[in-house]
Amino acid sequence: MSLDRFLAFVSALCVGLVLLLGGWLMIADQQALLTDARQREIDQTSVVFSTTMDQAAILSATHSELLAADPSIRTHLAAGSRNELQAYAKPMFERLARLAGVSVVHFHDAAMKSFLRVWEPQNFGQDLSTFRPMVVAANHDRQTQKGLELGVRGLSLRAVSPVFDTSGSNFIGTVEVGVDLQALADLAKAASGSDFALVLDRRYLKDVGNAVVSANGLVLDASTDKGLFESILGAGKVQLSRSELLFFHRLGDRDLTIQGRPLIDYSGNMIGTILTVSDFGSLESYYNRSLVTIGSVFLAGLLIVTAIFMSTVRAAVIRPLKDLAVRVKASPEEAAKSQATSGLKEFRDLQKAVSDAVSTRQDRAGEP
Repeated sequence: MSLDRFLAFVSALCVGLVLLLGGWLMIADQQALLTDARQREIDQTSVVFSTTMDQAAILSATHSELLAADPSIRTHLAAGSRNELQAYAKPMFERLARLAGVSVVHFHDAAMKSFLRVWEPQNFGQDLSTFRPMVVAANHDRQTQKGLELGVRGLSLRAVSPVFDTSGSNFIGTVEVGVDLQALADLAKAASGSDFALVLDRRYLKDVGNAVVSANGLVLDASTDKGLFESILGAGKVQLSRSELLFFHRLGDRDLTIQGRPLIDYSGNMIGTILTVSDFGSLESYYNRSLVTIGSVFLAGLLIVTAIFMSTVRAAVIRPLKDLAVRVKASPEEAAKSQATSGLKEFRDLQKAVSDAVSTRQDRAGEP
């Protein structure tokens, strides 16, 4: 291998390794930025649903307290007049359902038995003390309780307020207001553009009906895109955890980022998970463009730096060496007298050594 080819190979290798290291560091930095951006965006998006639920809980508590303070409701509940209470409360329930997404208005007597489900008046009399902790707490503490709880209509955001008679001294029961979580999920999607779902643990459900049940016992409840979340559940990626989980799912040509947050009911039980799904295609496109840019810079830098390096080496070393070799072969005496064609000290030393060698040879040749 000639010297110029050897130097070209070594220089290209060194420059390539340096640029490759720099490119790897830049790619790692871009990957870290992408990961941080995904986490930040999905956190901000999931807060939309959480905030919607918090506001709905406060609104439910307000509605339940207003119903509990209504004199007509107090009178009918104290008298045990179920039909009169149904006739009075039904228009209120329909208005709340239309304007506030309320799906439950339920009255209970002081013995914690179901007195009237306004949406289903024929279904009453069940003892709620065995499976409705929120009703028990409101009955015991005589204060409004709110939170997530499973009931006859499934999971909903509920508030239970104590009801006293018109004198305000005798406790006569409680009233419950529940908000449909499907309506809240749709509202959160309209505000954020992302999809949301509530996935419940099968162990806390008495009847799943026709709901989709995953292999690990998770049931899809409220969701903004049933097909999407059925696909995610079917992939087996959703797990119950008391900490936040972040994972990814590919659906067609979409790379989805999914966050799972624990779903805690009023009693502190983890009954499922809240899923937030976002498509960060714009972030992925930016990352891909960055990779193309880094690759282009790598190739251009390799070519430019190698060309400059080799041009300098050829001008300062390779060509002067070739010229010197040609002159020495043609006429050693003339080569010894010629001026150095390179400004490098090492080359001048080399030409001086050649000149000295030629002079020594001439002296020896002149000896008898």
